[in-house]
Amino acid sequence: MKHDVILPSVKTRMRDGTIKYGIKVPRTVAKAKQLDQENNDRLWQDAIALEMETILPAFDIYDRVRPPLGFDKSSDHIVFDVKMDFTRKAR
Repeated sequence: MKHDVILPSVKTRMRDGTIKYGIKVPRTVAKAKQLDQENNDRLWQDAIALEMETILPAFDIYDRVRPPLGFDKSSDHIVFDVKMDFTRKAR
């Protein structure tokens, strides 16, 4: 079936990484730090720090309030992207 051919192909491309606007986009925090080290800059680390600064107040509230029944804790996952003005984004 066509579905059986397309899905493995897409998964392989996603695993290999992405280049957007000529800039490598990491899939993990470790890869982001490695790219910063290779490029002698802190662009990805600054994007991560900005995102963490933005979401930390939510974790402060989470620690003080009991979660509702049936609540499942989400996994730690960061999505990286490059914006059209070449700034790095972590979310």
